Amino acid sequence: MTTTSVDSGLAEPEPNGLFIVGGVVKSVIAAAEATAVRDHLSSLLQVKNLVVLLGSGASFHLGSPQTRNLTNQQVLELIQKSGDTPTAKDEELLATINPDDDGDLEKLLNGLQLAASLAAQARQTSVALGSGEQVKSYFTDEIDGLRQRINHALAHACQLPSTDKPLDAPYDADPLLAHRTFLSRMVRSRGANLPRPQVFTTNYDLVIERALDELGYPYIDGFSGTVDRRLNFAFYGLDFHRVETTTQSVLSRAEGALYLHKVHGSLNWRTSNARDRLTGLQSLEVRQSSSSSNDDDLVLIYPTSSKEGDTLAYPYSDLLRLLGDAVQQDDTAVIVAGYGFADAHINRILLRTLATNSALNIFVADPFAVLDDSDWGKLNAGAQQKMLDELAVTPKQTAIAALARANDSRVAVLTGNCGKFTELAQLMPEPSLQGEAPTAVTALIEALEQVTQDDDVTAEADDLQ
Repeated sequence: MTTTSVDSGLAEPEPNGLFIVGGVVKSVIAAAEATAVRDHLSSLLQVKNLVVLLGSGASFHLGSPQTRNLTNQQVLELIQKSGDTPTAKDEELLATINPDDDGDLEKLLNGLQLAASLAAQARQTSVALGSGEQVKSYFTDEIDGLRQRINHALAHACQLPSTDKPLDAPYDADPLLAHRTFLSRMVRSRGANLPRPQVFTTNYDLVIERALDELGYPYIDGFSGTVDRRLNFAFYGLDFHRVETTTQSVLSRAEGALYLHKVHGSLNWRTSNARDRLTGLQSLEVRQSSSSSNDDDLVLIYPTSSKEGDTLAYPYSDLLRLLGDAVQQDDTAVIVAGYGFADAHINRILLRTLATNSALNIFVADPFAVLDDSDWGKLNAGAQQKMLDELAVTPKQTAIAALARANDSRVAVLTGNCGKFTELAQLMPEPSLQGEAPTAVTALIEALEQVTQDDDVTAEADDLQ
């Protein structure tokens, strides 16, 4: 690790995190020193309404796919890994639509979608792409075929943890460790009388569900039924309670429960057109299913320019409405991790609510969105309590960097290595001592354990004699 000199002449490790509140640097985090972050998180976990928003960055350590700065060859490899075989036309079409060989899946899918739409509008079976002598004609079936293969490859790549390459330790042996740590500390640190946490995610993967299953925590994801699970938004109005088994009288609220909302769909969501048995009327249903022979049945918002319009349709519009309702409540905190503010429909909800709800606090964790690598060596403890704009660094032109520079005490940003989801999980405060054994009882238990150990030692000595 590189070092940087401070005014005292001593060398200190290059910081691995920066904690900024209201545009002011509250802490330059060195090796394991993150008291200010933990204290801030502790206060957020005790607000009345806790909202968590997780994006793809929360799954990077599990092999979540890269969607930007892809070469055409990497796109073809992504298709191959999903079990499809790219055609010669796929390679040619990629070279035509991505001539700089530096692709963004969203832009690639946009281009393919627009090309197919142009041909359909002109009532043609093909469309010409390129310029000058490089103009080539492609059938709409070829364009749609490549678009579908990329969509399929993206969905396949979101089946996490990835098996394409070994994961870093300790996640190679325990992939869901970070998610379990984050979720359990979040739930157990909150007071028993507070409303349930509400988790929203843009991710398609099933990592959160599997982590909750491993923890044994109950959760409401909006689905009713057991064998035939159907999306039913009325279930978000339900809760879990402990009851006396014989009288069914309510004893207390069940511990460890939360609400889960997948605002861009999920890998195990499928669409179906069903007829009501009583009325015979047909309606669109969303069901949970682990398998399907048709990718078109997947309920996912793919990363294209049309995703803004897609959110107006069922079920996404209802899920986003629930997000809007959640952040508009009094005494609300939003913890954001792994989300890069690339979705205008979500940004609009958060930013407009921040402008109108004075009781809303936002905490954003992101490792790379604020500073370039070259700027970290310029930071030391002397940067604390200074405005970010006063330091000898150049913040990036990103949405999260803009939040970090905002002069608003309700906005906090954690960046650097500490901003990784795996690190944030460890920074989440441990549950309070409330509800644990009193000190006197703890001391008695320790004394009894010591007596037992002494007896064991004496018995072993007697055996040796």
